[in-house]
Amino acid sequence: MLKGITCLIIAFFFSSYSVAKPLSKEAGWQFTLSLNAGYSGGKSQFDTDHENQINNDLNNSGQSRSSALVYPLGRVQYTLDNLKTQFFLGNSRDQISTAQFQYELGIVHQFSDDSKLTVAVFPKLSVLNETWADPFVVGSKRQTTDESTGGGRMAIEKLFGSPLTLKYAIATSSIDDELSGQSQLTDSTEIASLQRDSLYQRVEIETLFAMEKGLFLKPNLQYTYRNADGHANNYQQYTAQLSLLIFQDRHTFVTTINAGVRHYKQINPIFNDKQDLQQVAIFSVYTYKKPFNWQRWSWTMMAGYNQEKSDVTFYDSNRFIVSTGMAYEF
Repeated sequence: MLKGITCLIIAFFFSSYSVAKPLSKEAGWQFTLSLNAGYSGGKSQFDTDHENQINNDLNNSGQSRSSALVYPLGRVQYTLDNLKTQFFLGNSRDQISTAQFQYELGIVHQFSDDSKLTVAVFPKLSVLNETWADPFVVGSKRQTTDESTGGGRMAIEKLFGSPLTLKYAIATSSIDDELSGQSQLTDSTEIASLQRDSLYQRVEIETLFAMEKGLFLKPNLQYTYRNADGHANNYQQYTAQLSLLIFQDRHTFVTTINAGVRHYKQINPIFNDKQDLQQVAIFSVYTYKKPFNWQRWSWTMMAGYNQEKSDVTFYDSNRFIVSTGMAYEF
């Protein structure tokens, strides 16, 4: 469960929602640390919780789970003296996220026309990132294996001084012990069609509209393509997203809604059907700066929900989280 919830959290918490401001007010090092506590839950066949280890049939989407959680988040950045170039280590909602921990290392440069170029990479890490070696085992314990993902991204904000932003991301993922379908199939071609090692690519275009002072709308269109070793896992995904941003004195409120469809290339031989799906999600973050007039502190509340509805029930999933925490900048 933590894997999916963590993807929800980091996808938004340290995202840049700045509107026409410099990279930093001062040169040098800056650190942000946050400690959060909350409650999360949901269900998915690909959550590797102990309670989800035994699956009695393939016509269900896993066991519902919920639990309290405590988690830290952080970001480190260094800004050059000209305040136009910044190096950072942290998270981003713009990465193609398939694993629990995907900290990226990147650089941002702001040009004279206020456009910004961001380039970032993240290495393949398998620590605490796991999946089922064969998700389709029935009646006995499923075994876990490590999953690793690495990639990079680039973005051009305020292209040529316009309100347009263009983004591109790429990632590769691999499964250490890939046994998908071997418990159910004997045909080698069908088993090969379930291989999950993949190359992901995503392109995005977004813009920003100022509705009134402190109120903005940010629409975004995404296209994602997965090229997997097994053709049953190849897909094209189309997603539309809309963010509402409110900035009032110490208060910041951001709500993002997205919806999309995913079309698979080939029938999954386990279910004799394509696992096409529809996805909807909503995530809100509220931040209050300097609570109790504490300098450099911020109080944050978050709530999110994500649902995927597939033509194959096995691939249905949903997740939610509510949490609160304190962040300190130094």
